Amino acid sequence: MVIKMHMSSLSAAALAAALVVAASVLAFSEVPALFVWAAFIGWASYDHSGGTAQAAIRSSAALVFGVIMAWLVALVVAARLLPLNTPTATAIVAGIASYLIAMASRAASLSVVPATFYGFASTFAYLSLSTGAFTVQTLTSFSWSNAIFSVPVSLLIGTGLGIVHGRLANALAAHDTGSASLGLSGNARASTGGKQ
Repeated sequence: MVIKMHMSSLSAAALAAALVVAASVLAFSEVPALFVWAAFIGWASYDHSGGTAQAAIRSSAALVFGVIMAWLVALVVAARLLPLNTPTATAIVAGIASYLIAMASRAASLSVVPATFYGFASTFAYLSLSTGAFTVQTLTSFSWSNAIFSVPVSLLIGTGLGIVHGRLANALAAHDTGSASLGLSGNARASTGGKQ
């Protein structure tokens, strides 16, 4: 005898989120070089970008672009390429980077500007909170201490968590949503190839 249980979309999305979050926190606790907080930012970016395959591609590209731009800003400042104090140099170079980010949004793959700033902000969160991370030596090292490696990997794992969440929520809801996936709000979204 098979008992079928149907959950509301919101309940399914909530339970799926709880399961994915719990598993993520546990898994990330075993890998200190990566950051669960950045993964959750990547997940949220994917979800708010539409939660589709196209959203995954655009959100991921923008997240990584934001990390690269922040890393470049940090490298210019840490190398003291401008003859200014650190706060002033950071402000000027970050302003230039912000202009370039907005201009780059003309490209479809970089059109999710909020995701670019999530990557940018995540990188500076890591750099400002991690001892020794904001140095030329660390920023040019081939190690997990370098933000150019650890932050985008964490963010992109988050995109994967968003995809897993949607599929698990659909399975828990036990109803056919066609090609839709459930987001964090429990709302179904059609998986289209259209621009998000």
